[in-house]
Amino acid sequence: MLVAGTLLERWGWQSIFVTSAAVGVVAAVAAAALAPNTRDHDPHKFDVIGALATSIAIGTLVFAIIEGNDRGWTTLPVLICAGVCVLGFVVYAVQGMRTHHPLLDPQLFGLPGFRAGAIVVLTQFMAIFGFFFVGLQYLQLILEYSPLLAAIALIPVAAVVMPTATVTPRLVSWAGLKYVMAAGLTLIAVGLLWISRLHVDSGYGPFLGGLIVAGLGIGLAGSTGTSAIVGSLSRNHQGVASAMNDTTREVGSAVGIAIMGSVFSSQYSQHLPDLTRLPAQAADAVRDSAAGGLAAADQLGGPLGAQLGAAVRGAFIDGMSASMISVAVVLLVAAIGCALKAPRQQPDSDAADNR
Repeated sequence: MLVAGTLLERWGWQSIFVTSAAVGVVAAVAAAALAPNTRDHDPHKFDVIGALATSIAIGTLVFAIIEGNDRGWTTLPVLICAGVCVLGFVVYAVQGMRTHHPLLDPQLFGLPGFRAGAIVVLTQFMAIFGFFFVGLQYLQLILEYSPLLAAIALIPVAAVVMPTATVTPRLVSWAGLKYVMAAGLTLIAVGLLWISRLHVDSGYGPFLGGLIVAGLGIGLAGSTGTSAIVGSLSRNHQGVASAMNDTTREVGSAVGIAIMGSVFSSQYSQHLPDLTRLPAQAADAVRDSAAGGLAAADQLGGPLGAQLGAAVRGAFIDGMSASMISVAVVLLVAAIGCALKAPRQQPDSDAADNR
């Protein structure tokens, strides 16, 4: 985010994609030249059905979440996508149970540590990236920070996460894996609920307080979730563990942005004032986004512009609060599940080798 903020300070948004593409090319060349050849000499048939089923299921899930808040949860496209999503996961499970070499063996979710770790990583990244989507807008639109300054304002998260993750293994040894997992998710939820209480004039201080509390939770949940997944599988299956850890991060990020973005957009629209007195173009800009609404207010100027700007900021805070609460509820449910069902002791790959 610091690099992206710096690029946006000097160039346009296109520079982020150009820079990312250049880094991707350099990484690809380095991998081709330096990475060892780990090709399986006895490769198995690729699970095409499992790959397609999971891709379709996750894609339709994200689409249904986004469009459900926009079009309505009972509209035909949303219901169709929800049905396809369920069917996709069913096909994945059935295919995984029938084939000898599935893309991801559904039976792995029967392992308490593997299942708990996947849930923790999924919900953690759901919260993190959903928060980035809304929180960065708060910093730039409400506090009027530049892109670079907004990125700098999030640095305290890393300053909290790293030392917390370092002491997490000792906390697990003392309190048990399940309770550290639950505590991590609960702290993230508390941080989001804290931020949900902000108002237009809160400033950066209260935002930073919620950020630090959430950072403590991220430090606890991140390391325990990953280690639970990795420790649940034998050393011969660490590739599967690594892939699962990455997949839950990506899926959680996509679902989190979809949930928080949809809830935010819905609540923002509902809390806008009557826009019939505005020019049609300005009214459309306000409805499309808070950034567009504030830009329209600046262009209008005068008392009407000031009144519109205050209304847009108020609607933004209402949308942000609702989005934070929605994901905080998911985190609290996951925390309760971990406290009840996750293993107390850290799973061990050596023990998995003997199973």
